[in-house]
Amino acid sequence: MKIKRAPIIFHNVISCTKTCKIEEWHQLARELRNSVVSSGLYGTGPIIYRVSNLNLDVGEADYSFYIPVNAPVEMEGNEDYHFTETLNFTDGLLLRHADLDEDIEESYAVLRSCAESYQLTLEEPFYNIYLDVYGDGIIDIFAPVIKEG
Repeated sequence: MKIKRAPIIFHNVISCTKTCKIEEWHQLARELRNSVVSSGLYGTGPIIYRVSNLNLDVGEADYSFYIPVNAPVEMEGNEDYHFTETLNFTDGLLLRHADLDEDIEESYAVLRSCAESYQLTLEEPFYNIYLDVYGDGIIDIFAPVIKEG
């Protein structure tokens, strides 16, 4: 596994947060993408998501989804979707999780271990950048660095 240290930036980002079954997160991501397309916009980057409030007893979690789009959007009074002009992190660790059949928690543990060895504090939950590659998926995990030393 190769970990890179890099900044990351996305422009014109639409986001939403919803609770769902762990195995159904991809349906919510598809709903966001379809909502973007039906609004006359198009995605200019990958779907990005974060997982929080994981409850294994009921098999649910809160999923926050982000998708960069081609133009700024006004969303006053919208409770479901939010617009951010720039999602920008000046520093972070990036790790490719190429095999979706493997437990992503193992990749998270690698990032935490690397951060500990370099005395870095990471922001959690991490950002999972889902990339569609030749009809299959991989995830680039981005862990923002919030403190050094």
